[in-house]
Amino acid sequence: MFNRKKYKEFARIQLKKRWTLPVVMTVITFVIAILLEVPYTQNLMNVFEKQGAASTANFWGTYRQILSSYKETPLERICGWASFFISAIITLAQYHVYLKMSRSPEPVHFGDFMEGFNHWWRAILATLWMYLWIILWTLLFIIPGIVKTIAYSQTYFIITEFPEISVTKALDISKLITKGFKWNLFIMWISFIGWGIISCFTCGLGFLWLVPYMNMSMTNAYHGLMKHALESQIITADDLKQ
Repeated sequence: MFNRKKYKEFARIQLKKRWTLPVVMTVITFVIAILLEVPYTQNLMNVFEKQGAASTANFWGTYRQILSSYKETPLERICGWASFFISAIITLAQYHVYLKMSRSPEPVHFGDFMEGFNHWWRAILATLWMYLWIILWTLLFIIPGIVKTIAYSQTYFIITEFPEISVTKALDISKLITKGFKWNLFIMWISFIGWGIISCFTCGLGFLWLVPYMNMSMTNAYHGLMKHALESQIITADDLKQ
């Protein structure tokens, strides 16, 4: 049922002549992430200079000195939390666009991206709820944490497509529709590694096209999982209501 090649092929077709907005969204995401990392980078460089890390004679000794001397600043802490929440909000806004692209061949506009910000608070709640459970499972062992991360991976799609559903219910539905397909999703994610390596050799510019390709492919996978769950009565239409 899970057809990785088909989802990726559809993604290329869906993105054809509609790359502009997905690339712009990716640029915006990267720029915001870089800006929020500036305080951390500056603090790290200051510690690096104070420890005389320019010398590579004793790399590991210098590395340990940097770790012991490094102290997180209040600005870094604020930027860290801001990055956490902003990335969640932007992710939800992007999924809003990709879902629209997956349903219709019509052009998408920047207004569609902005429309995705209307439910910013649901993005924050979903992220906090998911990470709470992922952390708890990871405390048991790293493998359960990875498995649950995959199980919860469809939550953003669900709360975007069905805004009347609660965050906790969306998480439960994500677990149901990914049951039996976690390995397929994992393989699909790592299938992009080759393109990621190639993108690194383009000074990162390749990621501007790779990220939309990945997101569009995963959107198609979500539709496949949801269709299978409904047809198999794993969930019903009533489950997708409030």
